[in-house]
Amino acid sequence: MHYSLYSFAEHSPDPIYILGTDKKVSYANSNFVELYGWTMEELNQYDFPHVPMVLRNELAQMYVFIDQGQRLFALDTFRIKRNGELISVKITISPVKDLEGRITAYVCVLRDVTEIKFSELKYYKLFNEANDPIFIYEQDEGGKPSKFLDVNEAACRMLGYTRRELLDKTPYSIAAEVLVPEVDKTFGCILSGEGMFVEWVQVTKDGKEIPVEISAKPFKLNGREMVISITRDMTERKKTEEFLRYNESLSMIGELSAGIAHEIRNPLTSIRGFVQLLYSQSKMNKELHEIILSEVDRINSIISELLLLGKEMPSEMSDCNLVQLLSQVVVLLNAQAHLTDNEIIMHTDLDRLLLRCADNKLKQVFINMLKNAIEASPHGAEITVELSREGNIGVIRITDNGPGIPAELISQIGSPFFTTKPGGNGLGVMISKKIIHNHKGTLQFLTNLPAGTIVEIILPVL
Repeated sequence: MHYSLYSFAEHSPDPIYILGTDKKVSYANSNFVELYGWTMEELNQYDFPHVPMVLRNELAQMYVFIDQGQRLFALDTFRIKRNGELISVKITISPVKDLEGRITAYVCVLRDVTEIKFSELKYYKLFNEANDPIFIYEQDEGGKPSKFLDVNEAACRMLGYTRRELLDKTPYSIAAEVLVPEVDKTFGCILSGEGMFVEWVQVTKDGKEIPVEISAKPFKLNGREMVISITRDMTERKKTEEFLRYNESLSMIGELSAGIAHEIRNPLTSIRGFVQLLYSQSKMNKELHEIILSEVDRINSIISELLLLGKEMPSEMSDCNLVQLLSQVVVLLNAQAHLTDNEIIMHTDLDRLLLRCADNKLKQVFINMLKNAIEASPHGAEITVELSREGNIGVIRITDNGPGIPAELISQIGSPFFTTKPGGNGLGVMISKKIIHNHKGTLQFLTNLPAGTIVEIILPVL
């Protein structure tokens, strides 16, 4: 029997040695000697020199299995060659029994898996260093996704979870609430082998919704139906698309408005002239004369704003001190604020913050926003203007104490002729947004609960 065992070991492609019941090596095949460089005699003489010193405790654990007559299957560990090279191995130890069931020897197979481990390391390196989040999960026979089996670091960063937390979740757990009922239908088609490409919304650990694009493909692993899902964060692309749509609509509105404004302004000039003529000839009373002139002037004011939409940004840009520019506007508008016992207070730790701009255009934006804040605030209220630097951007926040803007209306602020202000027309905000966009910045409105509105202006600075 031992002859057959030795013959099997010698012809095996794997390194093998055989232990006797005394735990001494009774045989080592030629593949073992060739790979490790240790002979059978040296294995016994030096007490298993192929086992690294830091892994000596493994021997004691292996002996426990041996003494209990159990099979040690596929232990992943490391062994050392005679030349000092460390290799990754998978060890299997099987007891050999005689006809009466007594253990007579142990066969130790040490398969070299260094190349396999290297391939796995390369896979994990590519997997974890990918810029896009990647999720791997299993599907049941009905096509329903199970818990994630693996996720990469980009997925953890995007959603704000640790890897352990994400592995306890499913595609249902990270889908936006309104999309959860659609998960089965949307992800079920993957099982047919077609794959899937869909725009989706995922939710981060802190509840933030992120628009994403998902490309998912099925594959089989050990007979199990698996899915690899590559997700791309669409937040920046959506912002860019929205910005382009806004600019396109702004351009169209500007061209259309400019044409209409010119056509309206000419007859308005005539109307104003005839009204003044009638009044001078005592054919119109003073009250009616003032009302008509006031309305004509209001229409003219709207036309002037419409004409601004059709004009391109002037090319005269210069380096300006944003602190000084904003301070001048605050001083100017405080005179108006004091008429209603309001006060505009500016907070900044900066003395100087340079940016490339058309200063008169930026002044126009600041005046528009502060006038809106004054008109929205009750008598005796405080309006704050904060200016700070965050890296290579300047951040301006104007906060009022008015009734605020309902959350559902925030996204409409800046749309043509949309306004929440009585008597307003929405063009001031629209023009202001255009000016800020032309300065490669952003202007947005935030609700300041429980009351009031925050206008946040972000501009690139030098």
